[in-house]
Amino acid sequence: MAQQGMKELDSKAWRAFHKIGSRLLPHLGRQVTAHSGITGAEYVVLTALSELPADSVNLNRLALGLGWETSRMSHQITRMQEAGLVKKTQSDSDARCFDVSITSKGRKIAEKAVPLQSLEINHCFSQVLTSKQKEALIEISEAISAHMRENHPLNKKVVH
Repeated sequence: MAQQGMKELDSKAWRAFHKIGSRLLPHLGRQVTAHSGITGAEYVVLTALSELPADSVNLNRLALGLGWETSRMSHQITRMQEAGLVKKTQSDSDARCFDVSITSKGRKIAEKAVPLQSLEINHCFSQVLTSKQKEALIEISEAISAHMRENHPLNKKVVH
């Protein structure tokens, strides 16, 4: 009977976690598109690039830092370069790689989008949770992230 209760708790906890991803994240993506004209993915990349201490970053490093697959990052950067938001250049240190930098157009959009998106995040997240809930969420995120890093790294090939 106790095991049935744990399975039910596991299932309920998973559904609760999934609900955040399936409701909050798409809403935030729609909001950034509505007020800034960029997608949620473009927002994430522009924000990361605008916060860099250097002018550019290796595409692979950017992907790793954002927790994205390299192929996804490459496709995203190509689309963003076509839109004039970023610039992709051959890496000076490794001819097989590319460096990515934010353009002035991308920076202007990011500077406009960040405060507006922060207001929406505060409205839908920060103001909704108590300090205790936020601390619990941080602990949960760190536990899952550590497990994923140790047991399921992004660059590890899946063997069937």
